[in-house]
Amino acid sequence: MKHRKSRKDNQGIPIADALAESAGISAIFIGSDYRVKWISPEARRVLGVAEDITGSLCQDLLEGRLCTSECRVSSLEHPPGKSSFLECCFHPGHPPFQVRTERVPGTGSGESGGILKSFRTMAPSSMDEQQPPFVAKGPWAEEIRSLLPRIARSDLPILLVGETGTGKECLARMIHDESHRSSAPFVVLDLSLIPETLVEDALFGHKRGAFTGAVQDQVGKLPLADGGTLFLDEIQNIPNALQTKLLRFLETGTLEQIGSRQTLKIDVRMIAATNEPTEDLLKEKRIRPDLFYRLNGLSLEIPPLRERLEDIPLLIDSFRAEWSRRSGRTAPAFSPDLLRRLMAYPFPGNIRELKHWVDATLALSEPREILEFEDLPASIKKQLIWRSPDSRTVDPARSLKEQTVFDFERQRIQDALDRSGGRIIEASRQLGISRVTLWRKMKRLDHPPDVSS
Repeated sequence: MKHRKSRKDNQGIPIADALAESAGISAIFIGSDYRVKWISPEARRVLGVAEDITGSLCQDLLEGRLCTSECRVSSLEHPPGKSSFLECCFHPGHPPFQVRTERVPGTGSGESGGILKSFRTMAPSSMDEQQPPFVAKGPWAEEIRSLLPRIARSDLPILLVGETGTGKECLARMIHDESHRSSAPFVVLDLSLIPETLVEDALFGHKRGAFTGAVQDQVGKLPLADGGTLFLDEIQNIPNALQTKLLRFLETGTLEQIGSRQTLKIDVRMIAATNEPTEDLLKEKRIRPDLFYRLNGLSLEIPPLRERLEDIPLLIDSFRAEWSRRSGRTAPAFSPDLLRRLMAYPFPGNIRELKHWVDATLALSEPREILEFEDLPASIKKQLIWRSPDSRTVDPARSLKEQTVFDFERQRIQDALDRSGGRIIEASRQLGISRVTLWRKMKRLDHPPDVSS
């Protein structure tokens, strides 16, 4: 990447190359004496300040807007010129801004450095949107919560392992929100939803004219997540040809967009997830061992909902509260008998399936305080009724619990295929999984593949 030569402002303070290139964004440079040395025109417009504020104390301008009130206390404790005051500047910013703070070192000639704050206004939708909480209370969840402060402090890549719908993205968001990157973007890329030929473009982006049809630049998910966290879901679907390039990024923190010769330095914390056993991924050579071990800096496994029955009442209460907030109505409670019936169901779709059931039940229910089994939609009641095992597909060596999950999952897939007329793509959409995942489930469940694609 070519840079312009550094220049000095009217007080002799060196302006780093990043400042010269950030004229089109909201950014402000603060010296070690707590005074503003430079501010971009866009930052002046967004903050609504006078054109010439250089030399002003940053506290008078930014406290309670981009900075916390701790900054004023810190500046009184440490005299100007001490680098310790910088630490409080790395606290999260305040809505409606998302703030990124970077150190700018001084030069060898004795010129002092400072910090560069770049920021953007959060969209109203992102301010109002509330992510569902990470609801779990078993020993495995308590262990994760006890480790969370250390996990959040670290920038180690994380690998989340768990079945589809167990809450991997929710846990990834919680880790991001607890980290020092919380004010920066949390970006999600589900690799199961993207054709193999487009994964590289989705990850790294491209420049205009890079290929036929590239009429404008596209920013990839990695550059979008700069300073924050990238959640790569269904990592087993990453094309083999792209794994080397992703591994190189993880090792160097640099990338080149399609159609560009510029090397971009990107600071991203990577959280990957898979719904398949990691031993199978390595054994079947669907992921390179060196990439797997690089992504697996820290591994967290989320058990399926059928192994954490105590979470079902908590999750239902959480979904009821969310539904009440959205609808403006008080959600009726679920009776103890109804809860017992739900806790006896294996939920092959895990939390995602439970949420769908709760939302559908509340949407179709009559206004009342308590819901019983009879209040469930007919399609849900049908699935809660015990099904006799199919002797042609059930392995006698399986435990009763395994047989139950096997039968329910097989029947669920069959029902989706029946509703879709045997079309795999439509059935996978109804089930909330990818086409590839559906094919694998059908193979594992000995489902006859006489269906349309």
